[in-house]
Amino acid sequence: MNGTASAAPARQQAEYAVLVAAVRLLRGIRPPLTRSVVKAFLGSTSLRTRPEVVARVLDLARRNDPRSVAHAVTSVVSRRPDQRGLLASISTSVLVIGGREDATYPPGEVEEMAAAIPGAELVVIEDAAHLVAAEVPDTVNKLLDEFLSRT
Repeated sequence: MNGTASAAPARQQAEYAVLVAAVRLLRGIRPPLTRSVVKAFLGSTSLRTRPEVVARVLDLARRNDPRSVAHAVTSVVSRRPDQRGLLASISTSVLVIGGREDATYPPGEVEEMAAAIPGAELVVIEDAAHLVAAEVPDTVNKLLDEFLSRT
């Protein structure tokens, strides 16, 4: 769900390097970072209509150890290799789910990934973003149940 197989562009690497430096300086995800972290994971619909999801994301973000944040960002952004060439070798059923409001990995990234996987199904959920399973869990669970019953 909500990912990419492409390498991170230079701008994204730079933005996330600044984020990691700020997390280290502040010894965690603290204001003024919390707003940008939440916006990286949640879209406008969740920010406007799902206060419980926003609260959960804020709580989890604040509780993250700065070393864990740095490791996660480094491995997922800074050192992420381009793996698009590997997608064509997938030979099992695949359901790719993305959120239309995802600013971290926009729908184009998810669409490109799904198109590269032979026979993959793609669903883009309109009112969700990067944490689609946390934002609309009932929708995601229904999609997974339907997919698994067909495969």
